[in-house]
Amino acid sequence: MSSIPYTLVQPRKPKVMTVEFWRFAFTALVCLFHLEIYFMKRGVLPSGSSAVEFFFILAGFTMAMSAKRNLAGRTVPLSVKEAQAYALDFVKKKLKAIYPVIVAVMILWIVVTPVMQGTTKLEMLQNTEWEFLLMVGTPFGYMDGMAPIVPMWFLTALLLAGYIYTFLIYKNYDLVKFLAPVGGILLYTFFALNADTTLDFFIPMGFLNAGMIRALAEMSFGVSIFYLYEYLSKKNLGTIWVVILSLLEVYSIYRFITLTFWQPVGLDNYRRIPYILIIVLLAFLNVTLLSRALSKLGKLWKLAGSITLTMYLCHLPMVNVYLSLLNGLKMKLMPLARQPGFAKGLYQFLDGTGGVSAGFKPSYLSWKDAVLFIPLVVITAIVITLIIAAIKRYAVPPLVAAYRKKQAERKTAEIAAD
Repeated sequence: MSSIPYTLVQPRKPKVMTVEFWRFAFTALVCLFHLEIYFMKRGVLPSGSSAVEFFFILAGFTMAMSAKRNLAGRTVPLSVKEAQAYALDFVKKKLKAIYPVIVAVMILWIVVTPVMQGTTKLEMLQNTEWEFLLMVGTPFGYMDGMAPIVPMWFLTALLLAGYIYTFLIYKNYDLVKFLAPVGGILLYTFFALNADTTLDFFIPMGFLNAGMIRALAEMSFGVSIFYLYEYLSKKNLGTIWVVILSLLEVYSIYRFITLTFWQPVGLDNYRRIPYILIIVLLAFLNVTLLSRALSKLGKLWKLAGSITLTMYLCHLPMVNVYLSLLNGLKMKLMPLARQPGFAKGLYQFLDGTGGVSAGFKPSYLSWKDAVLFIPLVVITAIVITLIIAAIKRYAVPPLVAAYRKKQAERKTAEIAAD
């Protein structure tokens, strides 16, 4: 590591708020993609899983930003032990945020998921052992006709790749500045040439699986664009550059949407990666017209971003809830819809939702599904978040205090006995 002191480039608060908007938007996209999997007729989001790339790229970016901040002013390279401590701290913080939500979602999944023929609630609970203990998700665990409760592969890859990358970037920041873009291109080329579709995440790729290769490659891209952000944030961009970057941002969003909604799954899906990189970079720079407009609703995006992890973990159990409630409502409205009135209008509005038309024919995911399903997921995520916050505030402190008191009394008794 260079002996030149590092300087810190502090991001302004609106930049973070703009990123929180995109965090929520990409989470919603993943939720809708998984909802459509349950439809008999699919095709609106053929490659919606590529939205996960945003989160790996964002993780790499924020990882580099954090390292820059913590290394500011240091003239001596970190030791292996110090770099390892930062890597462990990264994992600890992630696990602290993830595990309470996993427990809540497991309970939710057991409650709302119907018991399949030949299985019991106990067997469904046993299916969660791998998710809870090792966070491996598909395709491991008890698989007697049941799928895992949550899409855990992303979190597993995030933790492992994040641990490796955090260690590397703290141990030798300047070397990673060179290796990040090179490693990202090489790893992603390897992944693309060995993957059948963008959905691949558990197939073997050497001594790693596809999910880990994918995570390391995209985190490398995220670290790389942080260095570009660091350079651009020091520049005084004039009106012409603001207009150019604003147009580039709009075009990148347009291209990502078209590639996500209308392009079949395949190797060509990887073309969307540069557009995600541009979206993340410009969101942090906060100089474009769109980013500045989004920043004005900063408090809203902050709240929306705070529930994205919970949305990601809880949305699959809520698919069954959504479809059950929708079908039940349609059945109740059907006889009432023969006469003009509110019931008929509502029944007509629900036509085509849930993947079924009024004539009981398979239909595609509609905008009405998004309007109905995403709020259901958001409400569920808010409730889970509030319950966890209440437990942490009111239940955990007394238990911790009682445990510490008991430990102190035991230690006092041992001293007295000696």
